[in-house]
Amino acid sequence: MLNLSGFRILNMTLAERVILAIKHSRKSQREIAGEIGISPGALTLWKTGETKDIKSTHLHKAAKALGVHPEWLATGKGEMLAPNLGAAIQTPWRPVVVINSDEDIEHDVIAIPRYTVKASAGNGEPVLEIDTKGQPNYCRGGWAKRNGYKAEDLFSIVANGDSMEPTIPNGASLIVHKQNEIVSGKVHVICKGNECYVKRLILQMDGSLLARSDNRENYKDMELRPEDPETLHIVGQVVSVSFNL
Repeated sequence: MLNLSGFRILNMTLAERVILAIKHSRKSQREIAGEIGISPGALTLWKTGETKDIKSTHLHKAAKALGVHPEWLATGKGEMLAPNLGAAIQTPWRPVVVINSDEDIEHDVIAIPRYTVKASAGNGEPVLEIDTKGQPNYCRGGWAKRNGYKAEDLFSIVANGDSMEPTIPNGASLIVHKQNEIVSGKVHVICKGNECYVKRLILQMDGSLLARSDNRENYKDMELRPEDPETLHIVGQVVSVSFNL
């Protein structure tokens, strides 16, 4: 059976879709309600199922605020995530700090160990081994805290291959947050059988998953179904990508 970590995919109710979309958006309930033009209490009624239908006057604003397709939000049909969510958020330039040794690490900087990920035989959990030859990655503690990441749940790996280009070039350094839950549309590290992959996972309404490569010209979607004999393990979600131009 596929490990969907408690997500109910078949026959999702409006309340379940709203809860999943809010979690994906990573916005506060007050912020979302403000963008829609309703009260936080009204949004709570959507989450609890007391509101059975979203008014047409609110549907498109809600979908835009949550970053999902209006049709999926209203009916559960089609893909969840909406493309072209607008221009990227502009952030100010920050200086690059070169770290030559552990003594150079600032107080707010977290050293993230580099791992190798291996799929174990049979249905056992994937094995994470510290790559003693690789250099650790680093991130700011404030960034990890804002996103709800604990230092002990972060690890780094190096991308191998071109299946996720241009998003993730070969040799890019990835920071992964260890978790077994799926965030539809996001890039995850997964293991199936004796193979491990970095793929974008897309939840389907029939209970299946699509493991998609961003390099779709050269790689086909891999469909993962609940009845597949090989167990799928979710190692974690890729939360940061860095590479040299």
